[in-house]
Amino acid sequence: MNMSFADKKGITVASGFKLQAAALLDAREQVDTIADRDELVRINAVTEGLKVYVKETKTLYVYNGTGWDELSKGQGYVHPDAPGYKHIPAGGTAGQVLKNKAPGEAEWADEKDYTEELATRVPTSRKINNKPLTGDVTLAAADVGAIPTTDKGAANGVASLDETGKVPAAQLPSYVDDVLEFDNQAGFPKTGESGKIYVAKDTNKTYRWSGSAYTEISASLALGETASTAFPGDKGKMAYDHSQAAHAPANAQKNVQADWNESDTESDAYIKNKPDIKEYTHPESHPASMITEDATHRFVSDTEKEKWNNKPEVYFASELPSEAPAGSLCFLI
Repeated sequence: MNMSFADKKGITVASGFKLQAAALLDAREQVDTIADRDELVRINAVTEGLKVYVKETKTLYVYNGTGWDELSKGQGYVHPDAPGYKHIPAGGTAGQVLKNKAPGEAEWADEKDYTEELATRVPTSRKINNKPLTGDVTLAAADVGAIPTTDKGAANGVASLDETGKVPAAQLPSYVDDVLEFDNQAGFPKTGESGKIYVAKDTNKTYRWSGSAYTEISASLALGETASTAFPGDKGKMAYDHSQAAHAPANAQKNVQADWNESDTESDAYIKNKPDIKEYTHPESHPASMITEDATHRFVSDTEKEKWNNKPEVYFASELPSEAPAGSLCFLI
């Protein structure tokens, strides 16, 4: 049986008496008209927060306790207008390009003619050593007529120079460099060459290769003070000059001067010009000036002593003392 909305306002008993509800008994979530929605309030069939959809307006409402609030139906799409969301502008003609107008905006404009700028540029059709300019060009030594670095100091290559600007001896033919220098004899080649002179720079001695060993060409004069060396000339001159100076007579005797108590002036034991030494007496006191003051050894001034003597006495006791110096401090514990 179909019942109208008005017939659903209460409960009808068999006697025909209709019991009206004083509380929420029929909480509907969907009604046909706005009038039906408002009728729910009159019959106390709504509570705060109840949502009801009205077919008539195709809208959802919520009861706020005193009236109805329309809930949002949803907003339509709004295209953003921030930079980066703006469309290509209308207009433009063939050959035009888009150029920046403002952040996120562009405009049609004529393309710049770069004919004048390109006139001063080298076209990619040009070549360097038959290599096109369409990419990076790498030239080898042979491309520019240079000598490869691998030919430096190599056979059938070119000679190099050392730190002094000279061709190293190893790159010279034997007849050009008959004298070879080394830091020491240990640096000589294991097998030498006949006809060459080898010099050890640490001793300045010269050697030749005998066919089996290095032989000193001429025994060098070595300076020293042994039977097999020559005495240095500067020391020899010093000795000669000393020999020409005045000396004691040939009959002079050695004066030992060994006895402090010897009083005979003719005795060899007599000590000449000995000082007159008196017996030392240690003083009973020393002046304060003989002490060098530092951070841990220094004198106290009268002012400092006065401050120290006048410092307050400090007592720790359970009760005050019967008497104490003026300015004393007493801590009761």
